[in-house]
Amino acid sequence: MNYSRTIPAILSATIALSSIALIPLTSPQIALALTADKVKTVAQQITVRIQGTKGGSGVILEKQGSTYYILTNWHVVDKAGDYEVVTPDGQAHSVYYSLVRRMPGADLAIVPFSSPQSYPLAQLANSAATKGNKAYVAGWPISGGSLRQPIFIATEGQLTGRQTPWNGYTLVYNNLVRAGMSGGPVLDDAGRVVAINGIVRLEDNSDKIVAAGIEINTFMKWRSTISLPVVPQSPTAGNPKTPANNAPSTPASAIAFAATNTLKGPSEVVSSLALASAYFTTGNSNGTISVWNFPGGKLKTTLQGHTEAVNALAASADGKVLASGSDDKTVKIWNLETGAVVRTLSGHSNAVSSVAVSPDGQFVASGSWDKTIKIWNPKTGELLRTLTGHSGLVNAVAISPDNKTLASGSKDGSIRLWNLASGQAIRTISGKNLSVLSLAFTPDGKSLAAGNSNGTIGLWNAGNGQLIRRLSGHTDGVWSVAFSRDGTTLVTGSWDKSVRLWDVRSGDLRGNLSGHAGYVSAVAISSDGKTIVSAGWLGEIKIWKRS
Repeated sequence: MNYSRTIPAILSATIALSSIALIPLTSPQIALALTADKVKTVAQQITVRIQGTKGGSGVILEKQGSTYYILTNWHVVDKAGDYEVVTPDGQAHSVYYSLVRRMPGADLAIVPFSSPQSYPLAQLANSAATKGNKAYVAGWPISGGSLRQPIFIATEGQLTGRQTPWNGYTLVYNNLVRAGMSGGPVLDDAGRVVAINGIVRLEDNSDKIVAAGIEINTFMKWRSTISLPVVPQSPTAGNPKTPANNAPSTPASAIAFAATNTLKGPSEVVSSLALASAYFTTGNSNGTISVWNFPGGKLKTTLQGHTEAVNALAASADGKVLASGSDDKTVKIWNLETGAVVRTLSGHSNAVSSVAVSPDGQFVASGSWDKTIKIWNPKTGELLRTLTGHSGLVNAVAISPDNKTLASGSKDGSIRLWNLASGQAIRTISGKNLSVLSLAFTPDGKSLAAGNSNGTIGLWNAGNGQLIRRLSGHTDGVWSVAFSRDGTTLVTGSWDKSVRLWDVRSGDLRGNLSGHAGYVSAVAISSDGKTIVSAGWLGEIKIWKRS
């Protein structure tokens, strides 16, 4: 959805409110009105989030066997690519793009997916309503602020009439709608879908927002003339060229971990952690760094030096170099034995969101909200070079085990690979146009895991930039990823409050560690693969032991 004073190209520049014909609408259907809260509850049960190359919202319309059909706008999925439907229970379902059906002459499409779960279907009305009747529009817009996370909303308004049809859009209402709500339902006061929301513009020469939808009757006339495709039951049937669409299966055997200790950090949010030899460190929102004995979890000392939240921590392989990045725009290098700041690295013009230390301790890389990556000499404090190219804030940086390659992930949806020594760009990997929140190289340096804002993890070939597979299971942003030393297990932490373990070779989900009361923002796994540390909101730090 675009907010502008001119109608986007796809909408043409000829539609104006003056073209709206306030045609009386009558309905042969009788339904009892519901309270606003009940209508919004119905809306939440039938409204899905569509994420991928483009994305928006949709409505659970129909079911045949285990295949569900989502009705949405064509402009939500008109760019071929890797899509998922996130149902109201938070589960992400793969989409076979070749099975998406576009309605001729209208901005509508049917998106099928397969699931053994039972989901409510929308009740449809005869698009019959009169001017002034209540209308509710639901969808998954993107939240404000820097995190830009999808949230569900349902807004109340009134039908204002009909306009001259354009690309199927006829019904007009005054509800507040936002970007990401394209394809969501327009419901009457009985909780029935009367239209599919699709366009927003400002009335000519005013600040009044005009929203329009495609009436459900328009769709039903076409639906009566077609048969719908059924999603193949085999994970690879019908779509052998896109293995990334295959959701990971649950294996017969799982890796079992149990929480053995829960620690309380000194601040509301623990946003980062790093394992460093016999210690692990946590970065806190009050600007301090806590140093804990590992794996026992006894607090050893508290490092003070940053004036604002510590967003990122990284340690060299021998534990001698610890780097921290903060909202105060600095990177600090610490001596863990004395607790002293060795040096402060200044140069970023905005918050430092991520840091990485090369395994040999010769380089420190920092990513910032100023959209740059800086490479430093931690021994001298010299700024060696500044890397530019991302169009959004840099959320993550990682350095390959051979000390040669730097990876950066950004809110702009891309991963960039750089030569660490020269700063030259190697290649750019474009994902699903979703924020890249976290990065980690496999121990052999051949692959790269990237946690995304939609809850998926992409596993990429670092040599050629090709997607190996996409892991689906988290229902919110994946803010931390870490590999076991043998490279067989990937540990991920998410704002869905869970820690998950994945088999790297197969993509199977091997474990789901629940118990965090708040968002999980950081995870790490010991070199022997037997201990996991996770941390997040509410100052909560958990130590998990393999059982």
